[in-house]
This record gives sequence, C-alpha cells and structure tokens, in this order.
Amino acid sequence: MSKNILVTGVCGDIGQSIIKCIRDIDKGHRVIATDTQALAAKASKVDRFYQVPLAKQEEEYLGCIKKIVLENDIQYIFPSTEAEIGFFDSFCSQFGQSVKIFINEHGILHDFLDKYNTVVFLERNKLPFPKTFLLEDYAGGLDFPFILKQRRGSGGKGLMPIEDREELAFFKKRKKDFIVQELLGTIDEEYTAAVFSDGVNIHSIAFKRLLGFDNLSKVMELAGDEAIKDLMIRIAKAASLKGVINVQMRKTARGYVPFEINPRLSSTVYVRHRFGFCDLKWWIDYREGRSIEYYQKYKKGIAIRVLDEAFFDLA
Repeated sequence: MSKNILVTGVCGDIGQSIIKCIRDIDKGHRVIATDTQALAAKASKVDRFYQVPLAKQEEEYLGCIKKIVLENDIQYIFPSTEAEIGFFDSFCSQFGQSVKIFINEHGILHDFLDKYNTVVFLERNKLPFPKTFLLEDYAGGLDFPFILKQRRGSGGKGLMPIEDREELAFFKKRKKDFIVQELLGTIDEEYTAAVFSDGVNIHSIAFKRLLGFDNLSKVMELAGDEAIKDLMIRIAKAASLKGVINVQMRKTARGYVPFEINPRLSSTVYVRHRFGFCDLKWWIDYREGRSIEYYQKYKKGIAIRVLDEAFFDLA
C-alpha cells in the first residue's frame, strides 16, 4: 500500500539517496520533503516541499514538522541528517503511534552519534578500535601524523591531519569537543559496510571505496571478505541492533578496524539497494511486521557516483 512519506534534509546526499530508494520500491508513494535551503525544492523531485528551520531551533522546528505531518497525513518519517535524528530521538513521542519514525533506538544513537563514545563501545565489547583520546586530555601516546576530528558530525566535517607538536598545540587551544585518533592504514584500504538486523537475523554488505566529492564515497567495489561479515555480526549483536547502521573501517596489519559507525541510513543506501541489499525497504517491512529475506544478488560489481545538475529560474 502506498504511503505518504516525509524525508528531511533532501538537499543532502543521504536525503537524495533515500528518495531514489523510495521511488524504486513503490512509485505510488507520495514523497514530502523538507530542507533548510529553499533551492532544494526544485532539485529533489518530490511531490511537495517545505523549507524548515534548523533542528537546533527545537520549538520552531517541532511546530513546523507537526504542521507538515498533519497537512499531508504522513505515515513514515525518514530523518536524513544527524541533527534531525537527534531531534526526533528527543521528540518522537510528540507524533503519536500512527507515525513511524525511522531512527535507531536511543542507546545506539548515544553510542554512535558521538565518535568518542563509538570507540568506547568498541573497546568495551572487545571489538577492534583505533587508539583515540579526547583532545583536551591528550598528553601523548600516538605517532605523528594522526587525525583530529569532531566528536559529532558526518561526512568528514572538521577532519584534519596533525603533523607535529606545533599543530597539536595550536588546535588544542582553539578546538572544543574534538578527538585525536590514530591514522589507520591507507586510503587504498578503506571500506564501508551497511548492517541491517531485525533483532534475530543480521545481514550486511561491504564495499571497498575511494573518496571524492567532498569526502563522499565516489567509487565502490563490492567486497565479499568473510572477515568483514563476521565483524559486522559482532557489532550488531553487541549493539542489540534492530534497524540499520553504517560502519566505516580500514584494513590494517591487525585486520579490519572500524573508525566510525553511523547510526542511520548512509549516502550509499541507493547503491546497495541496486546491489540487492534493500535495507531501507527491510526497515519498513520490519516496522510493519513483515518478514525479511535476503539473497545475495551479485558476487562482484563496481558502482561509481557521478555529478548531476539542476536548472531553474532561467530567463
């Protein structure tokens, strides 16, 4: 049955990928979209668009979203940005039982929206982890160069290499809520994996990736290493996962080491959907009480993300 579906943050790569999956699942679904940027209206190819305040403006954002839900009889909400995921985690009770909001459980969001908490989770559960310290507490223990990154945020925002003590001292005086982390392996051995679980069955798919387009996955080659699958099962079980997460890792001398876990649908959701790993659809099926079946569609394959343009207001 076709639904009225709200997708937030549609100017971003994740929002755009979610919309493509929804259209592919059922062309009858009515897609309502929001973003803080007005130009997203004509770039997102949706049935109706609303410009909304920033999620951190909680009172204004809540009033706006509640109005949109009421006007459009929304049944599903897919928040695509981490700020909005955090908002709906706090305010999901405001929308009642008739609206299904596709975010992970609070404990998973607590552990994985914060990159330092992610490392604590990995270490606590005896999973591979990168040596990581809070910048404010760091007094040594890593070889240069190492990575400086924000505790919260996605898409590599705020990430920078630290080459020496002078750079470290400079940023330590100026940055708050940052972590320092060992530099794992090389960019040629970076992988992204999606994990879906209904609480009993755990499925995963992984790609070796090259980055581009402002630190997004640009070239993705299907990776079938059983060691990755085993690691994803261990992470899902440790997290008691009932939903979708995305794990970013590098292959090192000590095996695959996760350095980030995103507790949400990721920008590669449409790529893996085309590879037969339909985690967005399965999440809907799980929430609707339907069974999920997964059969690997391909043994190998490569996906390449390309740029596109949108034109409007030409005169």
